[in-house]
Amino acid sequence: MTSFEHYFSSLKKVLGKTNLYDIWPNFEPEYDKKEFAWTNLRGLGETLLLNCGKCDGPSDMRHDKCIVCVNKRKDMANSAYNKAMGRQSEKWSTIVLCRIHTDQF
Repeated sequence: MTSFEHYFSSLKKVLGKTNLYDIWPNFEPEYDKKEFAWTNLRGLGETLLLNCGKCDGPSDMRHDKCIVCVNKRKDMANSAYNKAMGRQSEKWSTIVLCRIHTDQF
């Protein structure tokens, strides 16, 4: 179990509602669909970076909503890769779900 899974498990116990949700509370994906990038990382190969932005989800591909989101965005990234590189992308060896925060100036 991840630290967040432990947190949400403890939250259910504290609330006395062990059947409140399975692993993660329900959420609606919220992200900028254009916030992705690809890079070649040593030891990981061609890596697709997906910024989950303001999404309240777990950024965990075991969650049904996350895997649907990742697959949709992976298709968009493949299309952008094809357009930018002039060839089809190989299968991404690694997909990283992250939240990138910046200061507003």
